[in-house]
Amino acid sequence: MDSLEWQFRRDMKRLVLPSILQMLIGNSFSLINTLMVGSMGDSAIAVMAAAGQINFILGMILSAIFGISAYITQFHGKNDTANVKKAFGLMLISSVAISLTAFILVSCFKAPILSLFIKDKDVAAYGVQYVSVIVFVYLINSVKDVYGNALGSIGKMKLMLVVGMIGMLVNVLLDYTLIYGKLGFPKLGIVGAGWATLASSILSAGILIGYVYGRKYYVNVTLREIFSFHWPFVKRVYATTLPLMFHEGMWSVGNMLYALAFGHIGVAALATYQLANTFNGYFMMGIYGFAYAAKVMVGQKLSQDDRNEAVLYARKFTRIALYSALAMSAGILILSPYIVHLFPNLSREVQSSFRHIMIIQAIVMVMFFLNNLWIVGLFRAGGDNLYTMNLVLVTTWLIALPLVFAGAYLFHWPVEWVYLMFSLEEVSKACIGFFRYRSNKWARNLVHNL
Repeated sequence: MDSLEWQFRRDMKRLVLPSILQMLIGNSFSLINTLMVGSMGDSAIAVMAAAGQINFILGMILSAIFGISAYITQFHGKNDTANVKKAFGLMLISSVAISLTAFILVSCFKAPILSLFIKDKDVAAYGVQYVSVIVFVYLINSVKDVYGNALGSIGKMKLMLVVGMIGMLVNVLLDYTLIYGKLGFPKLGIVGAGWATLASSILSAGILIGYVYGRKYYVNVTLREIFSFHWPFVKRVYATTLPLMFHEGMWSVGNMLYALAFGHIGVAALATYQLANTFNGYFMMGIYGFAYAAKVMVGQKLSQDDRNEAVLYARKFTRIALYSALAMSAGILILSPYIVHLFPNLSREVQSSFRHIMIIQAIVMVMFFLNNLWIVGLFRAGGDNLYTMNLVLVTTWLIALPLVFAGAYLFHWPVEWVYLMFSLEEVSKACIGFFRYRSNKWARNLVHNL
């Protein structure tokens, strides 16, 4: 085994497992809430799906801001501590500003937003109570997630893993007590799930930030250093970040419109769509870990002007993603009949549709895996965000969305057929994105002369 292969395997093992475990914890938040709320029926799941779309849009826009972490990775790769702190400060201020704006807008327009997804007025009113609590999570996570992404971008995952585990355990306990009214607490239903999420987010943020500054850990940036960036630096960083923000924003709005289409079919269809998204997060967990490792490892090679080695790493990660996707597809096909039985209180219609959709997910899983590796891992490592913006505009807005809306509004197809149209976004994205991946035009040094 040559030294490069040994280095690749060493770094991949160091980065992938903690990242997968962190994704497992993060997805467990969603799954636990879904399992517990699912005991209250289709309507409760639909409320969570509708409210989740608001959080999803904000999360996607913030993930664009977190694209600044590509600069942190490359600055760290060349030991440029001063610019690491500038990039961190810019990312933190941008995140707080966007989240505060979302907090104000959602607080003022909760009912109209939810009514877009839920036509039943009683169910929508129930959702307003849930959103009134969950909206405060936006502000907490706007700070916590910046520290987490900054640490992750330099390969420091253990702290986030511990914090995530503590947060998940607290969330499970509070979900149980507040949703069902156990241990002397009132029975709050889905609103209790909102309070549980808020409390666990506050605790997680307190532990993470307290440790960073108490132990002088890597990103213990002072207030003066947070504001140390200058305008030329901002322009250079935002030149690659703004296309990513537009890309994530348009993609998340597209996903909101998908939910709108499924909601038009009915409450059962929206509940099915929510279940499919929840479990897809679990199915995709492994590739998120590899995409994260690829972003860090390839980004550091690019910052050191080792372009050939960066491309070689990209080829290795792509092979891993392909084999992993095939194994995951087989696993989904085998387990799908049993996964449905985790939700005995849901209607037979939802259970049947969910099983059929899992089969569709298994068929297109290779596309899901490759897209996440290439776009989130490789293209983002090289700041190739203008291309990804154009890619999402074509595949989401010109291909998949028109087909989904035609199926839901014009042809009145069943939810499975509409979901198949939804999946064509990933199929077309992989087919088009393959040529960009092979061209190596994404492999750029972002911090050269900065």
